[in-house]
Amino acid sequence: METKNVKDNNVIENKIINQDELEQVIETIEKQKKRESARLKVKDVNQYLSKTKLFHFTKDKIWPILAPFILVMSILVILPLVSILIYAFIQPADGITLFKISFDKFAKLFTSNGILYSLFLSILYAIVAGILCVLIGYPIALMMAQMRSKILARNMWVIVTMPMWISMLLKVLGLQTLFYLLADFAIGTPIAIIIGMTYMFLPFAIAPIYDSLESRRTDLEEAALDLGASKFKTFWSVTLRSSMPGVLTAFSLVLVQAATSLIVVHYMGGGRIYLVSAAIESYFFQGNDFGYGAAVSVVLAILVFGLMVVMKLVSNRFEMKGNKRKWKNS
Repeated sequence: METKNVKDNNVIENKIINQDELEQVIETIEKQKKRESARLKVKDVNQYLSKTKLFHFTKDKIWPILAPFILVMSILVILPLVSILIYAFIQPADGITLFKISFDKFAKLFTSNGILYSLFLSILYAIVAGILCVLIGYPIALMMAQMRSKILARNMWVIVTMPMWISMLLKVLGLQTLFYLLADFAIGTPIAIIIGMTYMFLPFAIAPIYDSLESRRTDLEEAALDLGASKFKTFWSVTLRSSMPGVLTAFSLVLVQAATSLIVVHYMGGGRIYLVSAAIESYFFQGNDFGYGAAVSVVLAILVFGLMVVMKLVSNRFEMKGNKRKWKNS
């Protein structure tokens, strides 16, 4: 009897293994079909564009189109970054050599308690502002994504993105005036700076969250409700989890801008709070110590980049993969 049970168990295990292998084969075949379909679509598009002179580019003809873009990016992005690195690592030398590579500025930075404290406050305020933007922006984005009327959703989108069209300086001055009218004592406090950052960068948080919610699979939510899950459980396990890449992108966008914001600190800080952006400005334009300001800029850029890498790694855990729509590491 026991031998028969063992044989039955082996048969069941073999069936399970065969079933898993069959599912893997089916999944591989479906992936190949999708790739082949994508290749055919790309081929059709290329054939159509090749018939149109406007989009018929060759290697010789595409460079004149890309040249203005490359020139502008080189002047406005690459050259400033290179100059900051040069000022941070190179200093004048005596004798025959005109310049030498030195880490003295970084040694001075890491032994300065004032700069380290301002750097810590900048990252802390940026993290708090990012969390507030996500908490405020998520319900707005969810409401926009669930609107049945597309016209109403578009109007809401215009209202949400309208602050992006206004000058940042005008927005900060307006907020500062409002604070002076209602609570002038708050100017120069951490609350004023965090509120200013949240107000300034909230649209940048709503946009990626809305995009993530708009492209989510609603059939998974319907299936969860049909299986007896509550609305809160469905939101927590399906809706929120599927939109986490957008949430983390929103947090990263706010974090980068808030950590390097100068206008908000200048007008909402009232000269009482000294963050790293104000320190960099003072070293570049007031203290004439370009090298030290460049070193602080490099350290801030490395910290922000590290936080963005962490956000990307966390976001990858929530991305869906395969035709089974299973989340990674779940």
